[in-house]
Amino acid sequence: MNNIRISIVFIVLIIFSLGCGSDPIKPEIDPKSRIGILKIDMSDFKFNPDRIDLESGMKVRIVLSNNSSANNHGLSIGYGLIKQGGASTGFKNDLFDNVEVIVTGPAKLIRPGNALIIRDAEGDLDGTSGSFMIVKSPGTQPTEIEFIVPEKLGEYELGSFGNGGKDYEDGMKGLIKIFPRTDKRETWNRMPSPTPIPKKN
Repeated sequence: MNNIRISIVFIVLIIFSLGCGSDPIKPEIDPKSRIGILKIDMSDFKFNPDRIDLESGMKVRIVLSNNSSANNHGLSIGYGLIKQGGASTGFKNDLFDNVEVIVTGPAKLIRPGNALIIRDAEGDLDGTSGSFMIVKSPGTQPTEIEFIVPEKLGEYELGSFGNGGKDYEDGMKGLIKIFPRTDKRETWNRMPSPTPIPKKN
């Protein structure tokens, strides 16, 4: 009987550990530039890492690679899917709306959306509507996407919408959480409590 209980507990622990996933990744701060470096690899059909924590106000440089041997993959960040003809094509709420974004390195396609793009990147500029997106061909050098994380706190999705939205439907997605800046939280905690109102005599 004890052996059966031990086996059941062991199986439950395995199932629980498989469902939990990995811990979120934070950018590594470059000591000279103070920029947070975040390496994101795309492959068939996943992002690595697929869970990321960012702080608003932090300057971040995403180093984006496509490790697929045959498929183009893209990166968009937002929430609320746009569907066209039954296919997922982007996000209604784009993290990069009105955000200055510097893009350098090779890209097959850059769709600016409403981002303020400064680019020194090889690749076509897509003028169609939709959320900001970078599409990379397999086997190319990384593309760098540099921006200051906006004060848009909450949860956002990573998504790839290649192959008529099939990438996204096949699970090429992830989660980004944006938190308040640490220094703002510390400043708030150090603020003196309000001066008491003197009592009337």
